[in-house]
Amino acid sequence: MLQNIFLKTVRDYIRQILIWGGGLGLIMLGYGATYNSVFVNVPNRAKAIEDYQKAVESMSILTGKVYGVGTYGGFIDVKIGSMMPVLLGLWTLIAATGVIRGEEERGSMDLLLSTPHTRASVLLQKWAGVVVSLLAIMILSGIGLQLGAIISNAQLDLTGNVTAHLNWMLQGLIFGALALLFCQFTTRRAAAGWGGGIMAATYLLNNLVQSIDTFQWTKYLFPFYYGSLSHPLAPEVGTNWGGIVVLVVIIIPLVMLALWMYQQRDLSGYFEIIKRNKPVVSSGIRQMPKPTSPWLANNFTFGLRAALPGVLIWGLSISAYMLLILSVFNDIKGSMLDLLSSVNVFSQIGFVNLTSNENLLSLFIFLFLVLLVAAYAVVLVASWTAEENEGRLELVLSNPEPRWRLLLTYFGVAVVASALMVGLTGAIFGLCTWAFNVPVNAGNAFGAFLGLWVVTVIIEAIGYILAAFGPGWAVSVTAGIVILSYLSDVLKDVLKLPESVTNLSIFKEYGRPLAEGLRWTPQFVMLALSVLFIAIAIVRFRQRDITK
Repeated sequence: MLQNIFLKTVRDYIRQILIWGGGLGLIMLGYGATYNSVFVNVPNRAKAIEDYQKAVESMSILTGKVYGVGTYGGFIDVKIGSMMPVLLGLWTLIAATGVIRGEEERGSMDLLLSTPHTRASVLLQKWAGVVVSLLAIMILSGIGLQLGAIISNAQLDLTGNVTAHLNWMLQGLIFGALALLFCQFTTRRAAAGWGGGIMAATYLLNNLVQSIDTFQWTKYLFPFYYGSLSHPLAPEVGTNWGGIVVLVVIIIPLVMLALWMYQQRDLSGYFEIIKRNKPVVSSGIRQMPKPTSPWLANNFTFGLRAALPGVLIWGLSISAYMLLILSVFNDIKGSMLDLLSSVNVFSQIGFVNLTSNENLLSLFIFLFLVLLVAAYAVVLVASWTAEENEGRLELVLSNPEPRWRLLLTYFGVAVVASALMVGLTGAIFGLCTWAFNVPVNAGNAFGAFLGLWVVTVIIEAIGYILAAFGPGWAVSVTAGIVILSYLSDVLKDVLKLPESVTNLSIFKEYGRPLAEGLRWTPQFVMLALSVLFIAIAIVRFRQRDITK
């Protein structure tokens, strides 16, 4: 595995392949039992399929169009397939920003380029390593899906299984390629933030514009549209190879443009569209001036400055989706009420009085917004683990600063960045409800966004305590905990999970605050647990060797 750059890159991702691939495979496997409980072991299967079809069609603004929910493949396509490109995009964002810019920031790229390898060879081999690693994750996921069909005694076309995973993989790779391109202009952290924000915005907007005739023309701008043309697991749709080809065509120029920029810029520098010819300073001993920027005063302000681009990208991207929803809310409200009220599924997941604006907005916005905010928290955890995984923490700790203060500083940056992002989306939500005459309870709206911030804090605390024990696998495990916690809340009645299990879900404790008000006791409990987790993380971080 050390014979060349490509194999070394794949080896570096073996642990993540096992965690992500194994986790997705187990989720796919678990849906076999879910399918039987929803459609097979029921007295009136036709009625169950009809009700479920209505439910998922009414939520197409979040999941996109759905097909063939009565079949095993169609059921999987609805339950997890709609989210797979986003999950894979999150992984490729982190991986693609690390292979080039990550190594530059930790100083290992200098040594690699001193060997007889061209820049083109280095970038292309590392990108190929990312692609093959993602392919391995897809293989494990596909095996889990096929085994789930066998266990549930359901029919699943093997070709459809393979093609569906290929389609999801290509959509995820697009945002990895985009992040690779952004890395030529900025830091790894900022590139991941930009790419993640664009991914979240385009996913939501693609689903939204397909339901609104006025914005139909914009769908061709979103990569998710070309992925949605194919539903290989749904027999009545199948695979649109034209859409698959377009996804490939999008990836290639992004990677080639990133390669060209990488060859043009200085190592550890940024690509400049307009070259600045600076005069050469004569050699000699010069005293470096003391930095005067307030952003360089301490680790907190320095870290916050690095986090601000991500705050703006994520906050404005999510706000763009809310803006479109609220701008047409009064127009679509009447047409959706009858369909939503006729389906029992929504009452099972907590949406009882769908005639209120608060319940409808909880369904159309907050049901998915809470997951996006959680994904942003995972990105902030990745920023902390990157400091150690990429070798920058040794330099920081060589200064006379205690470890506990450093960890608290970075955690404080994550908490403040989350507050700024959630606060930005909350402010825009309030302005939009006023501008578009969508009355909501102001106290509940404030509680809903405050609860979102609490969700980010507990996720970040979980990520930090995991990073204190193993920075190499902390991000993957944190993401897995978030996904399982979300699914256990949304599908608790469908899966018939015991209350002792569902009460562990962060998202269940968040509840439906816009409609029901924020439950303060769970919020204080989660904040108290966050303090406890950070205290444990400090103790562990002080005791262990770096990168051990």
